[in-house]
Amino acid sequence: MQKVGDRLNRRQDSQTPLLRGAGLYLGVAFELPGTIIGGLVLGYFLDRYFGTSPWLLLTLTVIAFIGAFVRLVRWVKFFRPGADGSVGEENDTAH
Repeated sequence: MQKVGDRLNRRQDSQTPLLRGAGLYLGVAFELPGTIIGGLVLGYFLDRYFGTSPWLLLTLTVIAFIGAFVRLVRWVKFFRPGADGSVGEENDTAH
């Protein structure tokens, strides 16, 4: 068991590998579109506030797409199988 703060982390041991994997994949599924939607919404409201339509919307949407792509690449590296067949960053020794 890992220690979290001053107490032992019992949650990780009680979760099945399927449940942990599903949580990771759901995180990816919500993080990538959430980044893009966040850029769209923020750009829209900033354009309305500053009266610069559509420039901030377009700029922040492009930045959000780039950020989502960078994050996708990091997720792919995270899920890449290690040399021993396991998955995760624990086996990634080259940074």
